Amino acid sequence: MNYVLDHEGKPYAKYFEDISAIPRGSYKEQAIADYLVSFANSLGLPFTRDHANNIVIRKPAFPGYENHETVMLQGHMDMIWAKRPGSTFNFETQPLEFVVEDGFLMAKETTCGSDDGVAVAYMMAVLADDTRKHPPLECVFTATEEPGIVGALQFDFSQIKARKYISMDGNLEGTSLLIASGGINGDYSKTFRRIAASGKSAVELTVSGLTGGHTSNAQNKELANALKVIARILYAINKELDIGLISLDGGAETIIPTDATAKLAVSEQDMPRVLEIAWGIIGEVKAEHKDSDPGIVFHTAVCETGQVIEKEAAQSIIRLLYMLPTGLVNRSLVFDNLPITSCSLEYVTTSENELICRYRPQSAHKSKLLDLEEQARVLGDLCGVPYRTHSRYFGHSIEAGTPLYQVYDEVWHEMTGEHIKPIGAHYGNEIGTFLENVPGLDVILLVATHYDAHTPDERLDLASFDRCYECLVKILERV
Repeated sequence: MNYVLDHEGKPYAKYFEDISAIPRGSYKEQAIADYLVSFANSLGLPFTRDHANNIVIRKPAFPGYENHETVMLQGHMDMIWAKRPGSTFNFETQPLEFVVEDGFLMAKETTCGSDDGVAVAYMMAVLADDTRKHPPLECVFTATEEPGIVGALQFDFSQIKARKYISMDGNLEGTSLLIASGGINGDYSKTFRRIAASGKSAVELTVSGLTGGHTSNAQNKELANALKVIARILYAINKELDIGLISLDGGAETIIPTDATAKLAVSEQDMPRVLEIAWGIIGEVKAEHKDSDPGIVFHTAVCETGQVIEKEAAQSIIRLLYMLPTGLVNRSLVFDNLPITSCSLEYVTTSENELICRYRPQSAHKSKLLDLEEQARVLGDLCGVPYRTHSRYFGHSIEAGTPLYQVYDEVWHEMTGEHIKPIGAHYGNEIGTFLENVPGLDVILLVATHYDAHTPDERLDLASFDRCYECLVKILERV
């Protein structure tokens, strides 16, 4: 491992770099879970590990703190694997390659894993340090958070004894998250037969260069969605001409799609009109998103002709994707510019006989979330493309000023002269799921500042990284 951080008196910094040499993408946490089990065994600390790779490591109280209430620390071990276009980096086999620039830790060409590696590193440092005072601890390392709280929804909450809960999944220091969104994890899927496209040529239409970003954090920016742009082009062409849809692919989980490609079978005589319609739509989209997505690129190319999706199925798919609501639905009237409800078409993949679309409604209101889920199902039925919910998780709404919050505010004020700022966020994290299953938890969110999560520009503020760990251990000394 090529270390780049100063580890002197900062065990959390070394742990962060150590875990960054271990593959820990969503659904691929076996190696990092094995590592954490080995870590617990090396310290002689009791732990549990479930079938989903959620891990709880327990540490007895520091002498004199035995009668203090147990505190739960919690964060997720998985990270988003995103890299720059053209990068050959392999997340499965290569350690992240870190650089430090202007006080920030970044990774070359990829996400740096600060979301939520910071939490993992902090918990490991607290567990390994026998010099700091603290109450009994339950350190909960959840799995597969990024695709929609998948691991936590399988967690055995009956094992949790704590009634004080420090969550460490966010992005801005000196804040505590009072409102967050829930989400629906669901897919549209359509099976089909393929038929020959006799007498037709094939053309590939590619939209790229969009701004993109985390589906939650970027919704207030009114960004374009590459899949919706392609769907708009396909609908306009299909409305006028006889075309065959070969495939449609693009996007990635939890990210507003930045690129998408459709392959069409078209007669030679219709090809000029197909391109004219496509370029016309791109011109409209560029004008509509000149401020949010100034880098939109459109490319056409001749490609190998293949069998096309049967016409009825193709029509259903195009209609659904064209009509599917995406982007911002409404904002908060309390927290400035905070999205409350949004919908995201995250990715589309086409195989030999099936097309799958990941569609994720999100809302801070449980009732609105369930209503959007029903709307998604009805629209799918109308278009002949069924929508199936895999899982759902709900957001949370909590109060400032609880006993744990007061300790947090006191410590932060002593350290910085500032008071904790209550915030709301449109992303979902595991707080709502823990509150649903362990009523009465006193919750705060404590995080180090990092920017551009889920993108190759992700970067961790190293001064904040140090500051927030010190804040954490001081809170534990006082509760």
